[in-house]
Amino acid sequence: MTIKSLPALVLLLPGGLLAGEISVFRAYVDSDLCARLMLGPITASRIECSQSTVKEGSEPVLVHLRNNLVLAVNKQKMIRPLAGQLAEVSGEIKANSGTVKLTSANAITAESIPQGDAARRLLDVRTYKTDKSAQLHEKIRHELAMMPYISEFDFISFTQSGPDVILTGWTVRSTNRSTAYNVVKEIEGVETVINNIEVLPLGSFDMQIRAAARAALQRQLSRYFWGNGSDIKIIVKNGQIILLGSVATKSDSDVAFIQCNSVSGAFKVFNLLRVQSSQNKSA
Repeated sequence: MTIKSLPALVLLLPGGLLAGEISVFRAYVDSDLCARLMLGPITASRIECSQSTVKEGSEPVLVHLRNNLVLAVNKQKMIRPLAGQLAEVSGEIKANSGTVKLTSANAITAESIPQGDAARRLLDVRTYKTDKSAQLHEKIRHELAMMPYISEFDFISFTQSGPDVILTGWTVRSTNRSTAYNVVKEIEGVETVINNIEVLPLGSFDMQIRAAARAALQRQLSRYFWGNGSDIKIIVKNGQIILLGSVATKSDSDVAFIQCNSVSGAFKVFNLLRVQSSQNKSA
């Protein structure tokens, strides 16, 4: 028997795709930052987030409209001009690594997606209402909040669409990613779990930035830090710092931004800290 006559081995991926198979699918062109934070319906605020953060340097990514899977791409230039838009994409999806090898990407309109198509789920705000499953939502939130080994360098969140759960965020521990998935999938009432939690690089470059950013923030904002936790989350990816969490005043938010901008090696700071006082005024 010659090698050519051996049967090809295939690997079935989520959604019925075959590994190595070029597929055509519809996607939303997002930024890596917004995709990890705002998974849910495509609203005006999400579009603004996608476009502004891509412009500021966040990597463009694709969000598969059928299942909310976040996909990093090999050709960012191909989708960067489409940030905040819908697109029809062709390429080889590798679901396990959350990547796609692009062959084409073209802008489309929402009207081109047929009514009733699963790809329209991200376009309908009603899909993400949790009025009828508030108890399930609280159970998921509680179980994730109780996870051990979560530090100020991790941010794990979720979006619920009925019985379907989309995990999102960043972690420096690969075990946190798998633990979050295993914890949520065992909750009664949860049917499917899409795991978009990204494991952050642990190279010395980013590790030094994490340590320096925490030290800088503690010097000026020590009241937000305790033990291994804090009200401020410090996400570092490839030299970029993302500040998440909440602070009491706008002044504290500004101080955090200034301190992180002074960290050696950090070339971009995204300040997404929420100010509690402004939240209370809007309540």
